Amino acid sequence: MMYKFSAKKSMVFKAGFIIFISFILLIFSNESTKGALKGLMFCGEVLVPSLFPFMVISTFVVKCGLSAAIGKYIDPITKLLFGVSGNCGATILLSMIGGYPVGARGIYALYKNKEINENDAVKMSYFAVGAGPGFLVSFLGANLLGSLEIGFCLLEAQIISVIFIGLMNKYIFRKKNKVKDNKKDIYNSNTETKNKPLSFTSAMVEATVDGTYGILEMCGMVVIFSAVLGIINSLTFLPHNLYSYITILFEVTNACNILSRDNNILLIGFAVGFGGLSVHFQIFQALKDIKINQVTFFLFRIIQGLVTCVLTYFLIRIFNLTLPVYSSINSDVKFVLSSSMIGSSLLIITGLCFIYTTKKFKE
Repeated sequence: MMYKFSAKKSMVFKAGFIIFISFILLIFSNESTKGALKGLMFCGEVLVPSLFPFMVISTFVVKCGLSAAIGKYIDPITKLLFGVSGNCGATILLSMIGGYPVGARGIYALYKNKEINENDAVKMSYFAVGAGPGFLVSFLGANLLGSLEIGFCLLEAQIISVIFIGLMNKYIFRKKNKVKDNKKDIYNSNTETKNKPLSFTSAMVEATVDGTYGILEMCGMVVIFSAVLGIINSLTFLPHNLYSYITILFEVTNACNILSRDNNILLIGFAVGFGGLSVHFQIFQALKDIKINQVTFFLFRIIQGLVTCVLTYFLIRIFNLTLPVYSSINSDVKFVLSSSMIGSSLLIITGLCFIYTTKKFKE
């Protein structure tokens, strides 16, 4: 009876939420449309060109057997630093240089391919999260802030913060993981249970299909959150600072775009370390079969944001960097980004055609 009541209560809440959202979208239809369009522009200009290749690579290195081959040699290092097997090494590296969802896609590929157990997958999910050079150096540093040097400082701060979170994560969960590691682990002790490496062609096909699905999921989340931010931005009674904080909470690309207008580098450092709920939801979706504690994940992102913020401050002071007078996007940059938008659209269309052709071929 209690279960039925709870289920009924849950359905009433969901129905109420849908009615409320529909009502808001009708009232603020113009604002939400502009926000969604802005999200699409960010996806086409920034996210797809910089992330899609790395999303394909993160799955490819697992499918072709490269991750397992490298893992034999770096196993002592990854266990010493992060408390995970050597098979995780390539994915950890790609999470530092690829971008936010790249690490999660690699973790899931390792887990589904039986290269790692759930214990390692959970541990990695807490720290293998970060923005890549395409976003931090090219888009944020060169285009928004007008300084490649500051972009590199943000990248260095992000990489160090990922390593710091990984080290901290190992010692926080050491006692719990010791108990699990003493048990027989079918993923590490019995190689027959592991999936055999695919041929180069098959691995590339599967990685491309997985990357295409991943990039579409990512773009969908960015567009939804951008539409919500478009509505919030239209509320004129909100102070500018409060809107900046809300944007940091929701979506990192929009947040960095807004914060760059005020040259607020420290808050940008926190934003790229934190990632935003849009990134968090993408990672939860990518790791849907892995039982991660979402509250713990969220707390780690706050810590990573603070660490990245502090490191960015010290790196800028050490290298004595300053922002140019004009550090916002100029007309030349907009032209370049517009070209990327066309290329990204064609890339997604090509990916969809590739998935359709692959399915037909298998049939």
